[in-house]
Amino acid sequence: MPPIQLIYTNVSKFQFSFLVGLISALSICLNLPAVALPGQDAETVMRWSDDHQLIAFLMPSIKLQAGEPDLFSTSKCLGKELSFAVWAPNGLVIREMIDYRSSDTSFNFDPNNSAGINLIRQVYDSAIAQDFASSTLIYKRNDNTLRPSFYRGKRYGYITEHFLDRRYQNITQQRGVSQLTLVPLGQLENEIQLDKKI
Repeated sequence: MPPIQLIYTNVSKFQFSFLVGLISALSICLNLPAVALPGQDAETVMRWSDDHQLIAFLMPSIKLQAGEPDLFSTSKCLGKELSFAVWAPNGLVIREMIDYRSSDTSFNFDPNNSAGINLIRQVYDSAIAQDFASSTLIYKRNDNTLRPSFYRGKRYGYITEHFLDRRYQNITQQRGVSQLTLVPLGQLENEIQLDKKI
């Protein structure tokens, strides 16, 4: 009896090639980091914002003072304002900030606030949202001033602030401002020392 030979038809070859290609593409996508993160180049972040569902296309900022972001965008939807800022002084991203303004003053970027975690997931991805959710608070000033909180995750450092929007102080409907800043882990201690000097 002759040995069994596999016989491929044109359809089965096509299906096999398609399946191999699909598996390869999926494995590449699963191994890619979330885009628009500190450490990436500014051009990558701008391309990311171009197709983002929440973040408007980033434009170069008009800097009136030192320390202002290099790229910035703001979008409005149903009375909520979402801004995204990027600091990339030499073309490489060193920090990013999400600024969310809403009449929902209970919203906050806090590891225990599910709405804040969900917005991080929508802006970045589940890995960054989980990294922040499991991060550790390492510094917060104990006086009564409005100061940021500093969290250490496994991938990034996170700085959060939450306060009332001063532009709406005389209006009955107040707006809360919640900010989340991502910095490389190695930069977090530096940020804390700068805050201690204020």
